[in-house]
Amino acid sequence: MIKKVEFFTANLHFKEPFTIAYETVSCAKVIIIKITGPNGFLGLGSAAPDEEVTGETIKKCLILLDKKLNKDFFSIPLNLWYLYHKKIQQEFAGFPCLQSAIEEALLNLFVSAKGLELGSLFGGYRTACPICFTLGIESIEQTLIQAQQAVDRGFKILKLKCGLDLETDLAKVVVLEKSLPKAVKLAVDVNQGYSFAQAEKFIVKIKNLGIIFLEQPIAAQSLEQLKVLSKKSPIPIIADEAVVDIKDAVKIITKDYANGVNIKLMKCGGPFNFLRIFHLAKIFNKIVMIGCMYESNISITTGAALALALPIDYVDLDSGRLDFDDDPSQGGAEVANGLITIGAKKLSLLSKKK
Repeated sequence: MIKKVEFFTANLHFKEPFTIAYETVSCAKVIIIKITGPNGFLGLGSAAPDEEVTGETIKKCLILLDKKLNKDFFSIPLNLWYLYHKKIQQEFAGFPCLQSAIEEALLNLFVSAKGLELGSLFGGYRTACPICFTLGIESIEQTLIQAQQAVDRGFKILKLKCGLDLETDLAKVVVLEKSLPKAVKLAVDVNQGYSFAQAEKFIVKIKNLGIIFLEQPIAAQSLEQLKVLSKKSPIPIIADEAVVDIKDAVKIITKDYANGVNIKLMKCGGPFNFLRIFHLAKIFNKIVMIGCMYESNISITTGAALALALPIDYVDLDSGRLDFDDDPSQGGAEVANGLITIGAKKLSLLSKKK
């Protein structure tokens, strides 16, 4: 059934160094999974391990893949998706980025062989949608320049990274919000950078500026304080780093710790787990954002398929080719005029990189 299973790493270099509250990065290393099926059909998947977030490393992931992912793993019919989902979750427990990449590759192989679109497995809602454009932590002057460039490219939602210095952040938000056209909305992501008291002050100062959401203002472990902020704040609070896995997502949604959740495939363990969290969040009337790590366009394409298939509130998939000039794939997700779509060109590898 399966002719060949391959996996290898790729180094993706940022067009410019990117800074958030707890790190500056210039290069990201990902794992590419390639499954070759009958008649040469391909299934691609990509994993972006982040030791800081999930405890996964490239080395640990490669050791596990070498041990468990081979042709014998795919011993049941490919159309038994949910059975494969259960198998992947069990065999690669504790490695959500690998769970996502393997499930992604399997589904891509299936739709390739059947002549389907990946999004048709998830639903059907739209053919294009706006995505957030993220502004890293820079000087006020550089932030204004980058914001204008994003506006000129058609982006209608800008997400400003903050969290290093409260007073600087406040000044930057005020100046930036005043500079934006009315049609462009501003969100803020603090990446756990504030104390509870700082977050309270920040919210008070920006509450009348039209900020559409505030993402993870305080430490991920401070759930009770996050709940207090979410109840008091006129600006919706979205949990990100507090949502490490599907159990965290269920807890935050059902126990009302935040107004919304940022769901990332690399943290939740793949598309099927994403669907479970999405539908639960909507039952509880929560805001849903689909986000990403520093990822190849392979996994960004899967995120885009979900974003186009479902009424997701905010789509934060500005990695892949937006971040990197040396992404190893071609085809798949495309971004133009601030909108993400999936182009007519099928997802494939440019070349094998080791």
